[in-house]
Amino acid sequence: MNAAVDYPQTAPASLRVLAVDDEPPALDELAFLLRADPRVAKVTTATDATEALRVLRDTDVDAVFLDIRMPGLDGMELARLLARFAKPPAIVFVTAYDDRAAEAFDLGVTDYVRKPVQADRVAESLRRG
Repeated sequence: MNAAVDYPQTAPASLRVLAVDDEPPALDELAFLLRADPRVAKVTTATDATEALRVLRDTDVDAVFLDIRMPGLDGMELARLLARFAKPPAIVFVTAYDDRAAEAFDLGVTDYVRKPVQADRVAESLRRG
């Protein structure tokens, strides 16, 4: 169970976030935690990188919370594509593995969060973004 988190009360909800994970329970939990943060105005979800690209084509987002290991185009490859955007969103990797953290930070990601995701880590990632 997630511990209580002290969210900042000064800023109104304004962040638009895309959560991407190929595992439905993990995606549901991440979306739930993001929606619970008062800084987040909207959460859109995608179950793979291809769907995420479709969302990004049609929707402006401020941050992408992204699983690394997914079938097809993986999260690391998607992050490389997002880095080419004229105005790239902040990227937070959410993964069960720590073996690609150095590579992730070389790409300039905002944060690297280990699963199972906790509310306080989501809050910290949003603060960093």
